[in-house]
Amino acid sequence: MHVVDRIRESSGQFALDPAVIDAGSGASWSHAQLWDRVDRLSAALDRLGLHRGDVVAAWLPNSHEAIEAELAALQSGYIWMALNTRLTWPEVQAAIGSCEPAALIADPKCMARPQTLAAIQDGGEAGKSRAIPRLILTGDERRTKKFASVASLPWISFEESIEETMPRRPELEIDEGDIARLRYTSGTTGGARAAVLTHGVYLASLENLQTELHTLGSSDRALHAAPLTHASGAMMYPVLAAGGANVIVEKFDPDVCLDLIEHHGITTMFAVPTILHRLAAAARFEAADLSSLRTVMYGGAPMAVEKLAPFIERIGPALVHIYGMTEAPYPITTLGRDEHWVGNPKLGSIGKPTKICELRIRSGDCDVPDDCMAEEVGEIWIRGRNVMAGYWRDEEATREVLRDGWLASGDLGRRDADGYYWIVDRTKDVIISGGFNVYAREVEMTLSAHEAVAEAAVVGIKHTDWGETIAAFIVPHPGASLGPEEIGSWCRARLSGYKCPRHIELLHEMPRNSSGKILKQALARRHEGSAS
Repeated sequence: MHVVDRIRESSGQFALDPAVIDAGSGASWSHAQLWDRVDRLSAALDRLGLHRGDVVAAWLPNSHEAIEAELAALQSGYIWMALNTRLTWPEVQAAIGSCEPAALIADPKCMARPQTLAAIQDGGEAGKSRAIPRLILTGDERRTKKFASVASLPWISFEESIEETMPRRPELEIDEGDIARLRYTSGTTGGARAAVLTHGVYLASLENLQTELHTLGSSDRALHAAPLTHASGAMMYPVLAAGGANVIVEKFDPDVCLDLIEHHGITTMFAVPTILHRLAAAARFEAADLSSLRTVMYGGAPMAVEKLAPFIERIGPALVHIYGMTEAPYPITTLGRDEHWVGNPKLGSIGKPTKICELRIRSGDCDVPDDCMAEEVGEIWIRGRNVMAGYWRDEEATREVLRDGWLASGDLGRRDADGYYWIVDRTKDVIISGGFNVYAREVEMTLSAHEAVAEAAVVGIKHTDWGETIAAFIVPHPGASLGPEEIGSWCRARLSGYKCPRHIELLHEMPRNSSGKILKQALARRHEGSAS
């Protein structure tokens, strides 16, 4: 049984309850309506000539269409490939060229961006046909026709395809080893790579989340303020399986999110640290009614322990820290609700492995012995049913990270005497200054603990004497008074001298890629040639 069958089977008794709620328009779709639309889309894609094993790409914001398209693709035996709306058209073209999708389901707002239109119009007819497969546009008829008239591209209406097609549920035997999704990652070197996730990985993630979340039911409401293309999307499955509803918001806004939590009685959500920071900084955070929240999963980037206190105090035992990665969907490890209390020395760790995952610490070619783990740092290796099958059409890259059934994560960490794992850094982020290893993450966490610091990033820059020296980039909280001297004093009081930044720069915002990750190479380039 594949994941779509699994959630359909368990949600059948909730046919009239809401399954998807569009926070912007207020429109909602019941579980029965959702599955009717999913079956109609499956039939429409089949009528277009798609075959089992074809890739279906999507360039969509958080929307009911994004949910419907993913479910339809998976139950039809297609390979799902979701593109973040922050990607540029050249990045989209690179992904399309890599996986050669049979169809692209896109929002006209993405396609109509000036750079995208210019690239399409300059590409010539042959280029257009290679760059864009069967193009299916979401949105209202006026918007899609306006885009199509400017781009001069053949297109198909998503909504008309659903309305004009009779629902037909595919009758397929899909094995757990069949490919379900391609999920792109920047990888450790070179360009983007696509992790191959099987239907078994989807099932493992579902079962893992059902264990780690609170007991879900038809009254649960999950808020998707983070992109469905990333970690938030995984939460959609256990909520649907329980007969609950997914509340969709296209873009994160702290005040809007606080309103939605109150209005819909949101019980669960996923948040990256930036979302938590901005919610806590909102003027009405203290006054908002957050009593409905039962599980707030957070992860994706380091978060200073000191910054967790406002949430622990406001929402009580609801926070769950998760660790996951593109190649092994979360949760690999969790730090649970009952462990989120102010003063707990385990805050800041990634917790313990979930029931389907094994972890070990590797140093060189050997495992770090259990009695040394509290002190010795090594690379975290992962084994479990949620680990990818490999990288799409890249055997060499696959061999680099998959070894004897284990995934080499690229994360450096240690395990303490109580079995909790701690991330120290990424292997590529270790800075060697004067012969000493400096872990960028440690310095970043120290910087982030300052009350005026909203975000911090640390990179190594070349130095003629020391090999590398440390540069810190700081985004202060709005209105905060902060200068390099104060930051320097803060670090010197908490870090060894060789770990303290020699260059400190204040920024309005961090440079980021389409996934929201900070572009450290761009930060390092700001100082190229400046160190001596």
